[in-house]
Formats: sequence, C-alpha cells, structure tokens
Amino acid sequence: MHDNELWYSYKEGDVKALEGLYEQYYSPLTNYGFKFTPDNVCIEESMQDLFLKLWQNRERIARPAVVKQYLYLSFRRILLRKLEYSPSRHEEELAGEHIPFQLDLTYEHPLIRKERMAELTAKVDALLSTLTNRQREAVFLKYYEDLSYEEIAEIMHMNIGGTYKLIYRALERLREQFGDFTLLLILYILKRS
Repeated sequence: MHDNELWYSYKEGDVKALEGLYEQYYSPLTNYGFKFTPDNVCIEESMQDLFLKLWQNRERIARPAVVKQYLYLSFRRILLRKLEYSPSRHEEELAGEHIPFQLDLTYEHPLIRKERMAELTAKVDALLSTLTNRQREAVFLKYYEDLSYEEIAEIMHMNIGGTYKLIYRALERLREQFGDFTLLLILYILKRS
C-alpha cells in the first residue's frame, strides 16, 4: 500500500494501516532522530509518542498533502520537545543554530567497503562538518531523504526562500572550499547511503 492508502485506512480506524505506516517509517525516522541525539531511549519514546498521538487523534488530524512530510515534521517536533528544544519556548532559537544535527556517512555503504573509500569517507565527513547544523540537516533532508524544498521548509520551520538559501549556501560553501568534483561526490554518497 502507498502512503496515501495507508493514511486513509488508518483514518478509518484500521490499526493495521497504522502499523504499516510505522513499519514503513520506523527506520527512516529513527535514522533522522539519531542525527539530533545518540539517545536511543529518547528516539524510541518519540516514535511511540508520535504513533500513539496519531492513533488517539486520528479523527481530528486532517489528511496531509504529503504523508512523509507530515510524519517527519511531527516526529521532529516531538523529539525536539523531549530534548527541551520546545518550539513554544524557543521559537526564535529554532531558526538558529542551537539544535545539534550530525551528518555522518555509514561505513556499510557499498562504495565505502573498499579500503580506499574509507579515507574518502573520512574526508567527506570532515567536509560536511564545515557546514552549520541547519545546513547539515537541510542537506540530509534534501539529498538523503529526497524531500522537496517546500517539505523541508515545513519540517524545519522556515519559509521556502530560506530553505533554498540554506541549501544553496551549504553547497556553495562546499564548492568554494573543495571544488565541484568533491561536491558531486558528497551528493552521490548521500544518495547511496
């Protein structure tokens, strides 16, 4: 079943459809959560809270335009509240750089299994660390999760123009420091991770 079909069935009270959404998004959302914190318990609790709230509020929740975007936005909001980055208390700070976001490449990646690629991955990790936390998060959402600029803007509480600028500046920073080839390599590895 596709996201929209699962969402429709879940809204009709089908617990199996909610389980389908959970199974489909468990790994991507927990992976996203680990970019903010290594606290597995906090991430698990946030996942449980998200799906519990979905079930309890299914009659009041409107059908989102994009289910994936809605789930990322909701999960991020719950997780940041648990990490005490509550939007209600820190609305201005949410646009800032105080929320940590780590973007590391996994060494299970097929390209990285080769010995020489380990060195390249370390270099790419170092390159990504030159970006700000918000730039790393935006690049992750755009090139790893394949979300649109509009979806990223919603998730990160930004306007669309700000999202374009954030990603553009991140890519420009990488291009200026390390050249076009390195930038292409980083984006390729992110897509394949």
